[in-house]
Amino acid sequence: MVNIYDTANQLANDLKQIDQYKALEASIASMKQDSASMDLYHRMDELQGKIMSAQQSGQPLSEELKKEYQQINEEVEANEYLKDMITKEQAVFQVINEVQQAFTKPLTDLYDNLKLEDK
Repeated sequence: MVNIYDTANQLANDLKQIDQYKALEASIASMKQDSASMDLYHRMDELQGKIMSAQQSGQPLSEELKKEYQQINEEVEANEYLKDMITKEQAVFQVINEVQQAFTKPLTDLYDNLKLEDK
């Protein structure tokens, strides 16, 4: 029998070997050298947590939170280290999305076939 978890762990290790991951890793290392960028990153991360918490509890975002979000976004746009990290992060997640589509294809096909039989 196939141990899918061994395959998943191997995939996680393989992810660390792709160019996109290595570029993100290098970008993060560069950002860590700049204290202002790290401070901004931590503030952005904290704000994202607040926003997710509000969304999960079904609460609308306060005007204060919206303003803070807008301000952080403007600061991030002006920060080369964070902009680079986010770009590199998006490239890694693009690969992850493509891989996810590949390994969920059997499920998609299964349900697509079910839909065809229903007609």
